[in-house]
Amino acid sequence: MAAGVIKTAAAATREVFPIVSANKAQSRSNVFAVYKEMQRYAPKLYKEFHFEDMPLSVFRAALKKQYTNNAHLTDLRVIDRKIAECRQMFAELGEGACYTRKLYYLLLNSTKRRICVSSKDLQCQHTSVDRSDIKAFAKLSPDWTNENGSFKALYSMNRLRLPLIVDTIGRRTKRGDDSLSGLHIADVGCGGGILTFPMARLGANVEAVDACFDVIASVEEAENCFRRENRGSGKATFKCSSVEDFATKNAGMFDAVVASEIIEHVADVELFVESCIKLVRRNGTLFFTTINKTVASRVMAIWMAERVLGIVPRGMHNWSKFIEPKFLRLILEENDCSVRLLHGMIYNPLTNHWSWSRNTSINYALVAIKN
Repeated sequence: MAAGVIKTAAAATREVFPIVSANKAQSRSNVFAVYKEMQRYAPKLYKEFHFEDMPLSVFRAALKKQYTNNAHLTDLRVIDRKIAECRQMFAELGEGACYTRKLYYLLLNSTKRRICVSSKDLQCQHTSVDRSDIKAFAKLSPDWTNENGSFKALYSMNRLRLPLIVDTIGRRTKRGDDSLSGLHIADVGCGGGILTFPMARLGANVEAVDACFDVIASVEEAENCFRRENRGSGKATFKCSSVEDFATKNAGMFDAVVASEIIEHVADVELFVESCIKLVRRNGTLFFTTINKTVASRVMAIWMAERVLGIVPRGMHNWSKFIEPKFLRLILEENDCSVRLLHGMIYNPLTNHWSWSRNTSINYALVAIKN
């Protein structure tokens, strides 16, 4: 290259300037050129981002949908700016070393939603709630309190995640049954309170949130029972809400946010994680447990767990919605959080027992601090 200078993708991004179209005809021509370039890159993106679980034609339709989402724009300056941003994305792809995060999540989120351009679908882009998963969990709502039912693996997981929470944020001067006393914790995607109640029994003030009304309704009896029997300082309250709405009303209110086994069920991972970050105070702690996006997780967490052993109800998981630790870390770091721990978890279905592992290829736990 001239002068031997090779610009990084990040440096080049900062130098994006809008193209000034002389008229609408020229603007339309530039837009069409960008669209053709986008479709030219489609096979490469399809392979690199591991979307092989859908036909290439469907993936191209997802790209087209993102293209048509901006069809309402008429201001030439705005159109030119978007053209410039798209061309910068293509420049980054051409470098071959750095795929832009914005483009990755744009594509990832498109494929999770139904390819539809109705007004209802466009409104859904502002929430992380996946309606199909809500319906699936609603059908299982009577089973949440059964420790040997559909969620027995989650009950067993408390043997790992509860000590992890206590060891990370617990009051070490407190006795064991009051080690979370005085802490305000948000349990996001709480389900039937499998982790909520144990944290409250250790003294925490836990506000549990889930987007499924049927699930929240099913836990009412257990909540009342907890209030009658609890003699400690802990509290457990449940609310039916999306994490985005809850974060808007409770920003910076919590010492810690727990999002355990929920990320793999949301429609927009980035929006979901950003909302969790919004909830926690500065220097507060975020706990995530979820499933990695690997061949091993596809075999073990879906084929084996759902279809062979029947540990999890069939159709409960969608491999395309699993997230690799590096991408979860990326979202956190770009929102001013520091990852403090990443550890694998292994489940033995024969003994219903979880154990820590260095292997993160299937299940993993991640702990981060909000700076």
